[in-house]
Order: sequence, then C-alpha cells, then structure tokens
Amino acid sequence: MEKVLVIRRLKKRKRMNAVVFFDGRGSYARLSDLSSQDIRAIRGQAKGATVLVDGFNQEEVEDPDKNYSPFDYAKLTNWVTETGLRKVKRKNTPYSKIVKEQYFYSGGSLREFCKKRSSLEERVARDCRAVGNGQAFDLVYNYGGGQSKSQVDRLRRHYITDWNREVEYHDSRWWKLSVDSGYVLSQLGRKIDTDKQLEVYKYAKSVGAGFHGVAYEQLLHNAVRGVFVKRKPVVLKMREGSKYEKIEIRPPNVVCSGENEESCYRCLSTLEKDTYWYPDYPFFPFIDAVTTCEAFPSKGGSDEGHNLSTKSETIVAYIQVTIRSEKTFKEKRLCRLNEELDKNTSLKNMKRAFVVVGPDSGICKMFDLKGAPDANTCLTMISCFNPEQLERELS
Repeated sequence: MEKVLVIRRLKKRKRMNAVVFFDGRGSYARLSDLSSQDIRAIRGQAKGATVLVDGFNQEEVEDPDKNYSPFDYAKLTNWVTETGLRKVKRKNTPYSKIVKEQYFYSGGSLREFCKKRSSLEERVARDCRAVGNGQAFDLVYNYGGGQSKSQVDRLRRHYITDWNREVEYHDSRWWKLSVDSGYVLSQLGRKIDTDKQLEVYKYAKSVGAGFHGVAYEQLLHNAVRGVFVKRKPVVLKMREGSKYEKIEIRPPNVVCSGENEESCYRCLSTLEKDTYWYPDYPFFPFIDAVTTCEAFPSKGGSDEGHNLSTKSETIVAYIQVTIRSEKTFKEKRLCRLNEELDKNTSLKNMKRAFVVVGPDSGICKMFDLKGAPDANTCLTMISCFNPEQLERELS
C-alpha cells in the first residue's frame, strides 16, 4: 500500500488547514488548524507520500511563497463535492500526464477523478450521448442550487465563487452549476451557440477555474464553425513585428476527427483545402487545429529590404491554443506534422506557419515560445483571438 497525505482547507473562517496521513500500513493520523509552515514540516516527515489537496485556488498553489507545491492532484478545488480516494497509476506514464488526462474527464470532482479511467470514460460518454440539443442549452451555469433529474445535472458541479466565505458552502443561493469536464465541454459545446460557449468561457476566467483553458479552445472552434453562416471570418491578430499583421480563418468546412494519435496524423495527409480540422482525440500533442487561412503581410514587414504586398496569401497554419504565457516548441512534433502534410497533394506546396493563439493582447505581447526555431526553418507567430470581439458581434 502507498502512503497518502491529504491536505484540506477547512470551511470555518477562523480555522486554518487540516491534514490526514495514511501510512500505508492500515493506520492514519489527523491534525487540524495548521499553518503553511506546519504543513511544510509534515510534508518533510511524509516523504514518498502521494499528496492530494482540496479547497485551495490555483493562484495560491502556484505562488512559490505558499510552500504547497508540487501537488499530484491537478485541480485544487473549491467545489462542493463528495470525495473518495483511489490512486491512479499506469506503468511508464508520468504522473503529470495521468493527472491531465484524468482531469479532462472528471473535472473538479475528486470522487470522479479517483475512479478507474475506463469506468470514468464510459460514464461521462454515456451521459453526454443522453443529452439532446435542447438540453445542451443547460450547459451554461445557472443561478440557484436546485437540480433537476436530467442527465445534464450529472455532468455539472456546484460551484462557489468565494471559498473564503463560509456561508457560500451551505447556502445554495451562492451556488452556480457549471460543466467543468473538458470532455463534456468538447462534446456538448458542438451543440450550443457561440453566445452560450462565450458565457462558459467568461465564467471560467472570472473564477480562475481549471477548465478555463479548455473553454477557451472550445470557444475558438465554435467561432470557426459559425464563420460560414455569419459570412465573417475569425481574425487572429499577430504580435507586433511578425511577418503577417493578421490571419483570417474563413473555411467553408470544419472537421473534427481522429480517435487516437496515429489516426489524427493520418487525417492531415488527406485534409482538403479550405478546411479547418481539429482532433477528436483530446490528447493529441503539440497542436489543437490545422487550417488553411488568409495571411495579410505587415505594413512595416519583418522581411528586411523587401516591399511586402498588401494582398493576402493562403497559408497552412498549425494552431496551438493556450491561456498560458509560455510554451515550449517541440521540433520533433513539427517534423511529424510536416511528414504527413507532405503526403497531402492539395496542401504540400503551400507555405506553413506555427501559430500560438492566446486570449488577449497582454499575453500575446509577453508570450515566451521557448525553443522557437529560426524563421528560415519554421515561421512561428504569436497571435491574439480576443473573446471580446465575439461579444461585440453578438451584442
């Protein structure tokens, strides 16, 4: 048996933190009202234990002064949930990868997170299939604590906004219902309008939720799906100094396919022109979409000594979507993408670019793409797709 240390923030205002330590031999010990220094000392005595936490927000955990990291549980939740505990393990798989994939299905429920992967996937997929187009409207959080018996409520969690206020834990007037599973967002998000997807994103951002990144990615896919009907492109504005000022995504076709990593790569070799493709396999590495798009050269231009045309040119964009301020470029992944695209008779001779897409100009300006290749090897650009532009269009 494994040693486990559970750290939990208590609901009462004047109390601090509690810990429960399972020694792996059938015994346990528990303490409460502990400071961060106390917890640090306990962690030093509990070396080798798997650490699980609950009740802290993401900013607290990522703050190096808090002395809490590293944690093995992906979402440090302020959710109203019932909890259980079972260690998840696969041979030769890093814990960080296990946690990321497990959380994609479970969302912020510790009980769901601790289930076997196969049973977790089966339940979430079954509940998603049972939700009709009309019920998908309820994907958006709503005020009040009342639940119906519909399948939708099996896919949502009660959420509180201020984890420091005890009243919000027991007074349902302060509760909100929201989907937080990345898998559920990706499945039901195809059935709802952009305005509802935008509401999910805005709420996730406002409370710093763990599904913020997934909500942003789904919002971009959703916006692209609406391009053909609205006759208005999705515009990605490039960071100042880029070769292109902006690119416009306006494909008549949007395709989501690929059940695993290998089948996703094969999709690129047969991808048709004027198509926006994104993987149906949620753990496809490095990129989140591939599309042909119109690229408009910068007026100043980054090509020294050359007069750039103001006309657009059609290029292929490898798109990576993120809410983070840094990413690492992986050249081997790019080579594999290029190998598959080189087999594509429709796209192999087109210019290609690796485009990072972030949610605001601040992230775009300060974004650090670590290990970025020379521009002559691969054109890389940092861009902004600001959800506020959707708000203006919808208002």
